[in-house]
Amino acid sequence: MPEIDIYILIAQVINFWVLLAIFHFAIGKKLNAKIQERRKQLEKLNAAEEHYEQKMSLAKQQKEEMIQAARQTTATLMKESEIISKEKAAKIIEQAHRDALAVLDGGKREIEKERRTMLAHVKEHIIDVSLRLNEKMFWPGKTNKEFLEAELEKMR
Repeated sequence: MPEIDIYILIAQVINFWVLLAIFHFAIGKKLNAKIQERRKQLEKLNAAEEHYEQKMSLAKQQKEEMIQAARQTTATLMKESEIISKEKAAKIIEQAHRDALAVLDGGKREIEKERRTMLAHVKEHIIDVSLRLNEKMFWPGKTNKEFLEAELEKMR
């Protein structure tokens, strides 16, 4: 077995501890601090991700509620607009019916007025023809217009 020099071994152990101490104080503390900082950042990131997931879930739920409310509002508005359009259609039909009755009534009055005018003209014409006929059949002094008018009124 080869001989081990105890002094070299002790020197190597001391060198190891010196290097370990230098590493620990110079780089180790900073490296350990960076590792701890990174762990905290990862924890914060995980917490933020969980918070984000919760917010997204809540936002999706609110979106669905809003869509459902919008659908209900749309359905309600459609029903209301249908009712309003039916009411307006009924009013328009009613107004058209009243207008048609007014036109019909006006036409009836106009026809009645024309009928009376024509009747008056026919009456005058009959009286004139009767007077002329009476003058030709009898002598001119015997014609009586009032008598003929009274007789025409009786015939009515």
